[in-house]
Amino acid sequence: MMKAMTNAFRGPPIRLLTALLPLLATGIAGRVEAQSQAEVGKPSPNRAGLAVPGPIATDVRIPSEPDVVLAGTLYLPTGHGKGPYPLAMMIQGNGPNKRGGFSELVKRLAADGIATLEYDKRGVGQSTGTYQEDPERLTADAAAAVAAMRHRPDIAGSRIALVGHSGGGVIAPAAATADPDIAALVTLAGNVGDGLPYVRKGLYRQMMKMVAGGRDTLVGPAADAAMTLLQARVDSRDATTIARLRANAVDRFEAAGFPRAQAEQALAMIDVPDAWNGSKLRSASDLKALHIPVLAIYGTKDMVVDDAPAARAALASNPHARVVMLDGLGHSFQDGAVTDAPDEASKLGPYLGSPRLVAVVGDWLRDTLSSKSGRGLESAVTRTFSPLHD
Repeated sequence: MMKAMTNAFRGPPIRLLTALLPLLATGIAGRVEAQSQAEVGKPSPNRAGLAVPGPIATDVRIPSEPDVVLAGTLYLPTGHGKGPYPLAMMIQGNGPNKRGGFSELVKRLAADGIATLEYDKRGVGQSTGTYQEDPERLTADAAAAVAAMRHRPDIAGSRIALVGHSGGGVIAPAAATADPDIAALVTLAGNVGDGLPYVRKGLYRQMMKMVAGGRDTLVGPAADAAMTLLQARVDSRDATTIARLRANAVDRFEAAGFPRAQAEQALAMIDVPDAWNGSKLRSASDLKALHIPVLAIYGTKDMVVDDAPAARAALASNPHARVVMLDGLGHSFQDGAVTDAPDEASKLGPYLGSPRLVAVVGDWLRDTLSSKSGRGLESAVTRTFSPLHD
């Protein structure tokens, strides 16, 4: 029986992490080489296809919570007067990520007169503080960055959009929900769900893929046991209870088809603080609460996040929201994706750099931020996508 289970197991347990932990979904971003300021500053084509000078990069320091100062780069467009400029603030996905992951979007937006801000996560790069993948802390950092930009005379404080990738697509809606003056929101492969039930959904889906002939009657109880363990961590249960629940989870994983050693290794990676913080996820509720223009984009080859249906449901009552699928693109939105495996991203073009993605986001933000109300949104989106929900 054990031999049969061993043969049924497909793939190392490390794959569980990318599916289990919504906020770990973009760890691959940290391994993608960021483009330098000099590269971003090169001329880029504007809407008319004419080359315009690249943006001017300015280093900024943004105080957030005590002992946390975010190190960022503000890119101001050239050839569009002295401002104030609309701003797109970029929020990265999970992982100890530095600035530089949105370079192609930065160049495109600058060509249309839109400033951008990127910053190192707390405790990463030149930012101070302790790195932690906590949605509440990361949302506080995003709010501090918005507040700092509103104090600048060269930024139009009423025309600030948030752009979040993957786990950043959790932080951006949270920050927008708390700030009624945010003008627009863009999520790229954004995670959509609330609390540990969403974490369970990802774990269950991946386990069904990993175990040949996976059966709900076995995989379901294993996923439930893991969530019971995580909930106990959230509730600060005693060590004896934690040990009992963890042993039960290992037994359930083994019953589902994982060899004992693999089951123990998987639980060791699942039972970590980043997973406990999954209880703080509120991205579905946050999206439902928004009435501003929202653009949510997903790739058909994304093997990490499969939340377009959830995004559609959450945004169903927002007439200014659109959910778009881009054919042939994976989690990092790079042309040429085949497997969407983490090691594939480094072999493709610029991260988040597909010309189709850049055009869709660039056109939408240009028209949406042309005025605070975004009155040009409907015509702009209709012109860009057909059908709008696909």
